[in-house]
Amino acid sequence: MGAPSPELVDEWLGRAFNTGDVEAAAALYHPEARVVRLDRVHGDDAVAKGAAGIREVMAGYIGLNPRMDVVVHHVTRAGDFALVRSQWLITGTKSDGEPLELHHHGMEVMRRLPDDSWVFYIDHPYGADSSWAVDRPAPAPAN
Repeated sequence: MGAPSPELVDEWLGRAFNTGDVEAAAALYHPEARVVRLDRVHGDDAVAKGAAGIREVMAGYIGLNPRMDVVVHHVTRAGDFALVRSQWLITGTKSDGEPLELHHHGMEVMRRLPDDSWVFYIDHPYGADSSWAVDRPAPAPAN
């Protein structure tokens, strides 16, 4: 079961994180979803897929006993899909007791389900971070 709109999917994910509910977090992802893992949480930045992979990623975040705050900056809908740009902050504690703070700008593709609810289809939690930016794009090759 997803959220009632693409604007609310990130907020509902934050609620699941803040209550420690791995199943609620995983249920916000389409069965064919892809999510980029976060190296500081999961040990690599590989792409997780499918229910088991998504559940593992969500368990990694929730294992931090997190507090997640999130804001959605922009949503562009096209039929049953929506492109979303979010900004989020997670504060938590690593397994060794060390505090951890994660602050990123996400790019997500949401998908509408047959019941008209919305879920993550592609989730890149740091896909809109400024570290990806360049001063100027390289000139296009001449034809």
